Amino acid sequence: MSKAKNNVNDLLAAIKRQPTAPTPEKTEVESVPANRPEREEPVKRDTPKKPAAEKKPKSRMGKPVQFWMHDEDRKLVRELSAWLAGQGIRPTDSMVIRAVLRLAKTGSGLLEAYWQAAKLDGRIKRD
Repeated sequence: MSKAKNNVNDLLAAIKRQPTAPTPEKTEVESVPANRPEREEPVKRDTPKKPAAEKKPKSRMGKPVQFWMHDEDRKLVRELSAWLAGQGIRPTDSMVIRAVLRLAKTGSGLLEAYWQAAKLDGRIKRD
C-alpha cells in the first residue's frame, strides 16, 4: 500500500500539486424539540387536477417471458430471421416470434402443429 501512496505522491509532485489529506465530514444529528412532531403533515395545495386528456398513455412495454425451445424450433426461428434479413430487416428472435404469433390463425393447422410440438415436450407424461 505504501508503494501506491508513493506513486500518488510522485504523480502529484510531478504536476506540482501538494497532496491533500482527506477531511472527515461532519455529521450533525438535528435534534427534534419535544414540542415539535417528528413528521410534519404535507402542505395541501389547491391545484386543479389535470384533465384526463393530458395524461400520458401507458407505454406498450412488454414483460419478459421465458420459454423453452427445441433445436428444431430454434432452426425455424433462424430460418425466418434469414428470410427477413433478405428483405432488409434485422430482427431479434423475440420480434420473429411476435410476428409469427400475430400471423397465426386458429384452425386445423394450429391443432396439428400443437400435437407435433406436444410429442417433443418432455414434461408431458405418456402412458
